Amino acid sequence: MIGIKKKIMGPMAGLILLIGITACENELGFSSPQQEEKQVAVSLALGFADEEDGYTPSGTTRSNGMAQDGAFSAEPVPMVHTRADAGMKPDKLYELRIMQYDSNGTLKKSQSFSGATDLNKKLTLTLTALDDCQLVIVACGKDNGSLNFGNSISELQKLTLDKSYFDAIPTDGSTSASGININKMPYLLHLPHVKVTNEGIQSVEGAYDARLLLKRLATKMTVVWNNNLTDKTYAVKEVRLCQIPAAFRLLPAATQTEWGMTYPSAIVEFIDYFRLTDPGDLAAGSKTLWIPANARGTSAAASSSYYRTKENAPDAASYTEVVVDNSTKNERLYYRAYLGGDASTDFNLLENTDYTWTLNINSTDYRGDGRIQLLDQTPVISTNIVPTSNCLMMLPGTNICFNPYKHEAGTNGWNTYLTDGATLSADKAIDHVRVLWQTKDTGTSGDLVLGYVVDKDNHANLVNTTDIGDLNKALVHVKVPVTKGGNAVIEAVNQSGVTVWSWHIWISDYVPAGLDASKITDGATREAAINDARNATQGGAVQVYQGISWTDATGAFYKCVIMDRNLGATKAGMQDNQIDGRRTLGLLYQGGRKDPFFAAADGTTKETKTIFDEAGEPLDVKKQKLTSVEQLIQNPLTYSTGTNNEYPAISYNWNGDGPKTIYDPCPKGWRVPSNGVTQSALLSYNSSIFNDDGTFKYCMWIGFGANDGTTGALESIKPTFNNIMFYNGSTISSITGAVQEPDFVGSGFIYYGTSEGPDGDKSIFFPAVSLREMNGTYRDKKNSTVYQWTSEHGTKTTSGMLIYQIQDNAIAVTHPIDWKFGFSVRCVQDNIRKKP
Repeated sequence: MIGIKKKIMGPMAGLILLIGITACENELGFSSPQQEEKQVAVSLALGFADEEDGYTPSGTTRSNGMAQDGAFSAEPVPMVHTRADAGMKPDKLYELRIMQYDSNGTLKKSQSFSGATDLNKKLTLTLTALDDCQLVIVACGKDNGSLNFGNSISELQKLTLDKSYFDAIPTDGSTSASGININKMPYLLHLPHVKVTNEGIQSVEGAYDARLLLKRLATKMTVVWNNNLTDKTYAVKEVRLCQIPAAFRLLPAATQTEWGMTYPSAIVEFIDYFRLTDPGDLAAGSKTLWIPANARGTSAAASSSYYRTKENAPDAASYTEVVVDNSTKNERLYYRAYLGGDASTDFNLLENTDYTWTLNINSTDYRGDGRIQLLDQTPVISTNIVPTSNCLMMLPGTNICFNPYKHEAGTNGWNTYLTDGATLSADKAIDHVRVLWQTKDTGTSGDLVLGYVVDKDNHANLVNTTDIGDLNKALVHVKVPVTKGGNAVIEAVNQSGVTVWSWHIWISDYVPAGLDASKITDGATREAAINDARNATQGGAVQVYQGISWTDATGAFYKCVIMDRNLGATKAGMQDNQIDGRRTLGLLYQGGRKDPFFAAADGTTKETKTIFDEAGEPLDVKKQKLTSVEQLIQNPLTYSTGTNNEYPAISYNWNGDGPKTIYDPCPKGWRVPSNGVTQSALLSYNSSIFNDDGTFKYCMWIGFGANDGTTGALESIKPTFNNIMFYNGSTISSITGAVQEPDFVGSGFIYYGTSEGPDGDKSIFFPAVSLREMNGTYRDKKNSTVYQWTSEHGTKTTSGMLIYQIQDNAIAVTHPIDWKFGFSVRCVQDNIRKKP
């Protein structure tokens, strides 16, 4: 046998290598071999590898091992072997599949052995002779023969199995009441580099082995907790296993990160695998279950168990958390232990490995241990009063307060939907405020951006009110913890529990500054004002575009800057990793609505759980037809569905190039950009001569290219300009035709030739975001088009609103579309010159 050192190279890669010769049976060929491809008969024998122990005595040392003393100890311990262990492998190879792929991942040969195959039996098959190819061998599990592996490695990497399938398999080697046992468990072996010849199969390096051992797909996790607190007023309220991949992947794609090769992708759906609150479950003191592998790499900063904290853990690392309550002191403590191998730097949970972690709650002295967090349960009170808008920008670790009855865009400063400043009807009177939804701060994982509330009926530690019955003195107070940023929505409800208004909380280190229009008298003073705005902006940039609407003194945007990112985004510009790419997407809006919806986590049509309630439980977006502005306001988590051209009045809520309205989703001082160009005007547009009436001085994207004079709705980009490029996650290419859809969340279009961008270069970046259709689902076409709302409606006879749209080689500037679609918004300074 060839000894292979364990590496994080993707699941079960390069385990044990092989040799064999002979004929074939039950062959399923997915691709017809080319004439020059030689087919060879080979044989092999298969078995199961022993499961590995997540604890090795040599791994725990004083320098980098786990400490056992202090207020909190969390450490891995050896597996406890029982007589049942002998039965913890399937008795046969069930539903066996053997697949050969070329070095590019294209399926060459596939063979199926239905039912049960004896262990170590010599199997025969025909493969294509290749000097470097891949083999994937899967024992799918008893009665689990319907899996569709597709025709490529990339398709196999997307194949998932549901958590419920593994929940039904006992972890102790027994057989359940329904007859399910370990025979249902899938096992897999991936050999990424092998040579197939008429002499058999060998590694590319030349090593041989006649027997292949498949590894168990699932990780076995046991969590043990002990409450050693002497003060019995403290009680364990909850035990959680958090940040575990929601689905099992037969062959997840590995990604190179700063922590090493990791899998699955950090933007897949992660869930709390259990949240135990029942007294009986808590008294049991332990729980064992199957979980998907979650290889997150190593972190040198976690030099001891005390430093296995959120700040030092890799993104999406799994952890367990014990929640302890003290009713008399109104105190709640969270004891968090990041899981992984026995070295303090190791955050990997690997397939075919058994982990047992023991947590000891020894004292409540949280001050000296960063793994213990205190929940402040006192009502938040802030003196940092800010103007009221539908989007409130907050820095992590800050608090604000605002008058909920006012609005910076309202008549005389009042929210005219709620009050005229003198009267307030009973159904619009606010009784209390609460957290509606919030994101986590690392894409689909991380910490809640607002945090946990005291309980479902008491959100006052996060959002609170004072003098709520007084129109002039009423305040809503909001506090956000120190996180990496994200988004949340809070809502105000009346005594009947009906939502009367809601506000988007945009949490990031981005603080954009507008320019001072009063200082602009000519081109030189304008450039100086733009530089002042750039210098005053924190955590990013503000920008100006080229084209007549920006550069002409009578242009609508001459005295404006625009944000460098989509509304709700916590990053701007091109990113080189999926998590930061995901952070550039921002939020989606229906036209004319003030409340946001979350974009697809991975660019697909899957409704990945990305928003959570006040207790951290995942939420779904509701989808229902809403027919009036009042219904939209009362249902901020409901995506309004319907057919085209229904309820056109709602499309006027953003008021075109008129004054900003109380329904505009942008922060104070910013607004949805106008458009103001008509199709008929665009047809007569000449790239070098502008109409005397200044039609094009109100369209922010005129000047990105030149109209071809034929379509009217499109301003075709001239590729010779070379100023529109496409970024696919690793390379930048010129647009000369159709853009290939890359498998990278955060790809998009780059426009060169503007003011300084977020990374110091002169570019604007538009991430391509999967839109929501009118029925609320994501469009099944990702990363190839940018859709951005404008505030303009088409005509008074339709519900169409104008959008800006970048595609392969054209920009649409007058495309009307129904308001019920979900698109991105990029806010421009609320300093727009209105039409005369």
